[in-house]
Amino acid sequence: MTTGTDEAAIDPMDTPASAELRSIEHLFAEQFIQLTEHVFVAVGYGVSTFSFVLGDSGVVAVDGGSIPQRTADAIAELRRHTDLPIMALVYTHGHPDHTGGAPALIDENPDIEIWGVQHFGDEARRFARNGVSIAGARGLRQAGFKLPPDKRINNGIAPAVYPKAGALAGGPGGGPDPRTFPTKRFEGSAVIEIGGVRLEVSHNPGETEDQIMTWFADERVVFAGDNMYRSFPNLYAIRGTQYRDVRDWCESVDRIRAMEADHLVLGHTTPFSGAAQVDAALETYSRGLWHIYNETIAGMNAGKTPDELAHEVTLPPDLADHPLLGQYYGNVAWSVRAIFSGILGWFDGNPTQMNPLHPADRARRLAALAGGPETLAAAAREALADGEAQWCAELCDLVLALGHEAEAMTRLKADAIDALAYSLVTATGRNYLHTCAQELRDSLDA
Repeated sequence: MTTGTDEAAIDPMDTPASAELRSIEHLFAEQFIQLTEHVFVAVGYGVSTFSFVLGDSGVVAVDGGSIPQRTADAIAELRRHTDLPIMALVYTHGHPDHTGGAPALIDENPDIEIWGVQHFGDEARRFARNGVSIAGARGLRQAGFKLPPDKRINNGIAPAVYPKAGALAGGPGGGPDPRTFPTKRFEGSAVIEIGGVRLEVSHNPGETEDQIMTWFADERVVFAGDNMYRSFPNLYAIRGTQYRDVRDWCESVDRIRAMEADHLVLGHTTPFSGAAQVDAALETYSRGLWHIYNETIAGMNAGKTPDELAHEVTLPPDLADHPLLGQYYGNVAWSVRAIFSGILGWFDGNPTQMNPLHPADRARRLAALAGGPETLAAAAREALADGEAQWCAELCDLVLALGHEAEAMTRLKADAIDALAYSLVTATGRNYLHTCAQELRDSLDA
């Protein structure tokens, strides 16, 4: 382990977590897949997966992709199969990685119908209404956009792209271009019929409250949006978000399964084909999510705290290593904490935690017990040398709260959280940790 002087001693490509992330990159390599006679799926064209459904006189796109140029590239591939006009766009939800590429579709047809659920874009509106500007900075950390390429492998469910400034910016319509806002909205469910394509859309909350399920009955294709991808789901985004109701999410996955589809298109990564394969995938996903939810609720009812449950609640043994539930994008421990706070709020039930000491006051008292801040600083250095990066970071926080050895402890903390990142398979967490380490060093170098 590094001790604050030799960051290059750790090669991120040599850790098991890094190797595991590299092993899934084929799932979002660029592919233009003809899924059925009338459905084409664009994987790896930017961050998200999006699709085209062909009718007898027109085409309907399901999601718009993340980056206009990459969506245009997918349209060029589509043109090898049909010259029918793209007449409508259906958003599975309002996240900008699913709406940011929509200008390319609008350039194809300025009169395109754009469909979304009635409360489309509610997450971005809530941030804007409350003036939560920190969400943008935290989003950049989670995405890893400020990191050099050698600190990023992928984002767990998509390639490590670097979009132009503002390309994935959030807004009430999910993107910076007002032309991308829905022109057609529905409440609950609706049937979209245009260009010889008939799609059934229905509200199906999960990763976002404005998530929908899209059903193409003619060829038994269901579009899940971001309620499913080939990773444990992001039940809580560390960039910060409103509570993603996990029970709703579980029930939404079960509604997708109830369609008994022959083909399942995910919001990221490659689709599934074959009724048996689709059902098996959805059964696994449902069982994994329900298990985490039910075990967390049981622990809450037993009086356990979030700190305890985050370490104790895990996937069942037969699902712990399942490739569909690898913690590449979402993280079980963070999900457990989100369920607790989303249902019971911030107070963990322990009376000691009702009005805890200020962190600086706690640090001062602990330092006095330990023999002074020098002792804590020495313990922090020893912890990292012994491979205890988390303990090192916690000790650094205590020493920094006291203003002792500020520069040395800041650099040591940066080394500790880099070490934590290298050993974490959850790409969003890796990105966040590496970015924070970089920001700490930059604050000193400035």
